[in-house]
Amino acid sequence: MQGTRKLAVAVTSISIAAASGGTAASAAQAQDEVLQATTTTFIAGGANGSCFSGAASATFTAAGPATGPYAGSFTAATPANPATAIVSARITPQISRTLTLSIPFTISSGSTTITGTVTNPAPYSGGSLLCVRGPFYPTNGLSVAANSATYTATIQTQRQPAHKVSGTARVSAAFQGGRVTTSPNVTLLNFPSPLS
Repeated sequence: MQGTRKLAVAVTSISIAAASGGTAASAAQAQDEVLQATTTTFIAGGANGSCFSGAASATFTAAGPATGPYAGSFTAATPANPATAIVSARITPQISRTLTLSIPFTISSGSTTITGTVTNPAPYSGGSLLCVRGPFYPTNGLSVAANSATYTATIQTQRQPAHKVSGTARVSAAFQGGRVTTSPNVTLLNFPSPLS
């Protein structure tokens, strides 16, 4: 009987340890945070550049829903953060393509505010010009398909210390002239889940 009681206590201890380990694991799991722009406003006329000089850029603000561990809304450039989002592609004489990103964002999710920036480190891949034939080879736009961009962000929840996170991001968008043909879409990969 005493041996049975010891076995029952041991099994109960293992069960409690497994349950608490499972809770810690689920709280620490990371998910992708997706920022899908539903409104985009160009600054200074939209995508512009020249295929002759091999460069194009788009400067804009954007807003829309945020889905993932911090569901809510997001803005790219806000009154509190007046910087605007900039994407720029260039083709050098050696025909190498580079994409430069500077996309500040703010996510509002309940009592949590997340501010950060998406950039595109070397080798700056994922951008191309959309050129049209005509005088001086004007560019008709710019496409973005950056799969190895990076983000840095600060997560601030009421009555809790702020903490910084960083990781990899994917960015896609397409701009033609003064139009957005593919809405800016930013995915923050493996974004940490809220602490319980």
